Parts: sequence; structure tokens; C-alpha cells
Amino acid sequence: MIEINLDSRSDLYSIEPIGLQTELVESLSSYLIRVAYEHNLSVGHLFNKMIFPEMNKSYLERASAYGGNRFYEKAKTVNGYMEIAVELAWTVEKLTSRDDLINLTLYNLKEFIPLRNLLKDTLTWCPDCIRTWEKDGEVIYYPLIWHLKPVEICKKHSRFLVDRCPICKKKVDIIRRQMVPGYCPNCSSILAQESESKRINLEKFRWELYVYENVKDILSINHNKIDVQSFKHTFINKLKVINEERFSNNVAGFSSHLSIPKSTLRYWLYGQNFPSLDNILKICFKLNKEILDFLLESQKLDVNIFQINDKRVINNKTKQTRKPLNYDVIEKKLIEHLSTDTPISMNSVAKVIGRDKRVLYRNFPDLCKQISRRYYDYIKEKSELRIKRLKEQINLAFNELENEGLYPSRRKIEDKINKNGVLKEKVLQDYWKFLLVQSGYEYKNRRTYLNDEFK
Repeated sequence: MIEINLDSRSDLYSIEPIGLQTELVESLSSYLIRVAYEHNLSVGHLFNKMIFPEMNKSYLERASAYGGNRFYEKAKTVNGYMEIAVELAWTVEKLTSRDDLINLTLYNLKEFIPLRNLLKDTLTWCPDCIRTWEKDGEVIYYPLIWHLKPVEICKKHSRFLVDRCPICKKKVDIIRRQMVPGYCPNCSSILAQESESKRINLEKFRWELYVYENVKDILSINHNKIDVQSFKHTFINKLKVINEERFSNNVAGFSSHLSIPKSTLRYWLYGQNFPSLDNILKICFKLNKEILDFLLESQKLDVNIFQINDKRVINNKTKQTRKPLNYDVIEKKLIEHLSTDTPISMNSVAKVIGRDKRVLYRNFPDLCKQISRRYYDYIKEKSELRIKRLKEQINLAFNELENEGLYPSRRKIEDKINKNGVLKEKVLQDYWKFLLVQSGYEYKNRRTYLNDEFK
């Protein structure tokens, strides 16, 4: 007689991740979207009912109970190596009875690649890949490499990645409550459709190809072979040696060659900071080296093997020369903005004047602070008036529903004032609960509301 151990069953389907230990390994965010799809659940329902309760995080449980987009707005971190990525991977491993989902994040790169400028804020994809997968009946997914900010191309199809839906022209979030792999969550169009392609600059594409090849290498390498501390130490030391022997300790000349600010290069040379992935790639490109040369042979490198690469270009941006400041004209414009009917932010003022906000703050601190304060007071006043107006509408709708003999539920009040979801806003939700208490109704998780809080 065969014994079946029911305790060994997983809570979620143990779906096989795509592309493990390859350059096109699936991202964790993509895996989660696929898991929801395979269970015929929305992504939001999967998180609210299965994942968030297991993670035991109060802010996630609040988002699940009361709404809010904090988790979804920061969803790019799901594919990184910070605490949320690690805990989410471990939680889903527990629910699926798998032990390899941490490999769908950048956890293995944690010790030698800084998080700065590492992950894209929104999704990018290759329409040709999605079209091919759909045509061949293969699983549509989003590889981890597409989420890395330095990567802008699909090597297989020799094209740039796309960052907007070709139909609705909107960007696509990393994770949304309603999401299906390969389809736009905004308009439900398939992302395989062709959009306006970027005009290809051959030099730019060579650079992008170099980036892709190097990122591919570090994603697919066996990370047990990497001596992290040796890599960091050797990388900085070689920069020092090159600066000394090739540029005679002229940091300005070296930084100009690398197309990197002098202050940033000094931080690296003094060991106060370590370059981000995009800067590591720029440096290696300029020095005619691959990242793996540092990662795997860091102890054997000799400065003599470096060849300064002057022919290749990293980007085709023209270097802008600094315009001299016309102090009188700028001061006059700043003063004018202090007397406009409708205040605007310092960011907007800087754009109107055509100067960087930091430059304006450095040279005209008092005027800038006055403009900023004036705008802050204006926004605060508008916000308070908006809340006051909405409270009046809520109160009116509440009384009308009571007069009609109906329970003044959140949904009914929102329908009454024609503002769907408005009571998810905490201050307004608290005001509605205060009205319930005042009218003698009971509700879940009742708390005490002071009368003067809502006067």
C-alpha cells in the first residue's frame, strides 16, 4: 500500500522558473505574475491572501487591508537584493516548496555590485521575443536582464528594448494588481505589437552590445568562483595605478577620459565609494577589458595589459559648456516669481529660468527658500481646502443615506459623491468612521475618535 504524505503538498503550484543559470533567467516579479496567472488569480489577490500574511510585515498587512500602492510603486526592488527581495523569495519558496527562487533576484551580486542605478523603475521588453514565444506556444515571461538599467537591447533580435505600450503609449509597472504576462495592464493589448523603433546609431549599439555581453556574463557565472573582496580591492588599485602611470596623477585628465565627474573619481580612488554597475561597465569599456577579467583573474592582472580605448564611444551626447551666470537677470526673475498669482515649485522655476536648481540655491539661497516656502504653503492650503470640501460632501452623503433608511457604507458614500476610492484616503476614512461612531453604528476594529479631531 502506497503512503501519501499530504503534509508535503505545497500551498502554490511549484512552477519551474525559466532560464535558471542562463543569461535569460526569469525575474522574481515575472515568476510571481505567472504564479498568479496559473492559479487564475489576480496578482493583487495572490499577494493579499497568500504572500503578505506569510511575510508578517505590518505595512504590507495594512496595504492589504486598507489599500495603498506603496509596495507596487517600489516593486522594482523585488528583483534586487535588499530585505524585501530576499524575504519575498524565501516566502514564495516556502509556499511553492522550491529552493531556487532566490536565483531570480540579484542576491548573488549583493557583495560587489552597488544598488545605485541598478534597476529600472518600469518594465522594458523585446516585442520580438514576446511575439516568438506566443507564436511557438512557449511561456511568456520577463527575464531579469531586462530589469537592469544599463541593459537597453535584446541581443538575439539586435534591437532596443521597448518601454511603452505601442497602443496606449503608457509605461508598464513592474508589478500591478491586475497583470497577465505579455499584456499591457493599462489597455490589455499584447506587448508583441511593434512600436516606433529607435533610430540605431552603430557606435551606440556597439556600446550597448558590450554592456549586454558583460551583464550576461555576471548573471550566468558560478558566483562561488568570485572573490568579492579581491575584486573590489584590485579594481580600485588598478584605477590608482592607471591614474598614476598613464595620467601622471592628473585626476582631471583621467576623469575626462572616463567621462566621469572628478569628484566621483576621487571618491573611488580614495576608497570612499565603489562604482555602480553602469560606471564599472564604462571603465572596463574604456580600458578594453571585460568585467570577468576582474572577477576571475583579479590577482593576475598587470597594468601593462590595459589599453586605453580612445576610438570607441560610450554615448553620443555632446558635452555642454557651462553658461556664465547673469546674476542681475536671474535675481530679477526670482523676485518676479515671488509675486505671481499662482506659486510654482523651485523645480519649475529652475526650468523656466533655464538653470539647475542647485546652482540657484547656491547663489540665491534666500530667494529660493522664499519661493519654496511660498509654494509649500500654497500646496498645503489647497490640500486643506480639498479635505474640507470632501468632508462636507461625505457628511452630506452620509445624512442622505440615513434619511433614505440605508446603511452609510463606504461604497454607498463613494457612489453618492461620485468619487470612487476616495475613502481609502486615511484622513477621509477616519472621518467616515467618526460619523459612524457619532451616529451609533458599530464597525470592525473600532477605535476612539475625538470630536475636536474632525471639527
